Amino acid sequence: MRRRGFLALALMSCLSGCGRHDRRVGPFTGAWGGQGLRDGFFLRPRAIGFSKGEVYVIDTTGRVQVFTHEGAFLRLWNTPSAENGTPTAIHFADEKVLVPDTHYSRILEYSPSGELLNEWGRYGIEPGRFIYPTGIAQDKDGACYVSEYGEHAERVQVFDKSRQLVRTWGGHGEAPGQFNRAMAIALSPEGELFVADTANHRIQRFDKQGKLLAVLGGPEALNFPHDIAVAPDGSILAAEYGAHRISRFRPDGKLVGRYGEPGRGPGQFNAPRGVAVSEDGAVYVADTDNHRVQVFNLGDLR
Repeated sequence: MRRRGFLALALMSCLSGCGRHDRRVGPFTGAWGGQGLRDGFFLRPRAIGFSKGEVYVIDTTGRVQVFTHEGAFLRLWNTPSAENGTPTAIHFADEKVLVPDTHYSRILEYSPSGELLNEWGRYGIEPGRFIYPTGIAQDKDGACYVSEYGEHAERVQVFDKSRQLVRTWGGHGEAPGQFNRAMAIALSPEGELFVADTANHRIQRFDKQGKLLAVLGGPEALNFPHDIAVAPDGSILAAEYGAHRISRFRPDGKLVGRYGEPGRGPGQFNAPRGVAVSEDGAVYVADTDNHRVQVFNLGDLR
């Protein structure tokens, strides 16, 4: 598969415990990280986001690490608890960092410096409560859209800016509008919602009221899409945990291109669980079982 943008195999030295990141003149593409507990290293990074020139990464220790877009470590903080499991997504809105604390059935709201500003949500199957909240998106009016899985909780829930429940939709199953492991949610500039329906191997597209608009992918086109991101041109990026690649779709479901293959080398992935994209088209991937972040250009997805 394509590996453009990776100029030297040496930048992968992070995998053997050498340099933490690689700097280059001009737009940065490459990788940083490696397995470990030191600042700038990871134990299976699983959530990634980009905001105001910074990359936020959450791994399975519950650390939220922040980097420059070139991979220089800036700061970190820890989620309140990690014994039961760790967050699977991160989102930015209103100068806040929103984190679905998946295995603690709540949403955490931080400042960009890591100060915990608010937490909300309680365990339960009733509407307005959570089993495993997996993804979150906030619109310009402050409404939050939360994807969720769990027994009797395969759904999307919508909360107003006061965090009061507005509506919910979904249900467990394979039919259009139902979910089997709703693992991520993303909001397009046009106000449409995309949900990673992971174990059904598809992405579903809805309006804000929950009306199904389209189904992207399917078992022949996607293999366990674990995370999604909306690119500046409106295309949808999917981190395929099962296929070890990133795929790009138009909103109508047409495949635009793919990037990656199984492995540990440049442009290869091992069970990627997170994807984010910057305003200028840099794609950041949480290359989970390689314990690193990889970066390439949106134009490589052709």
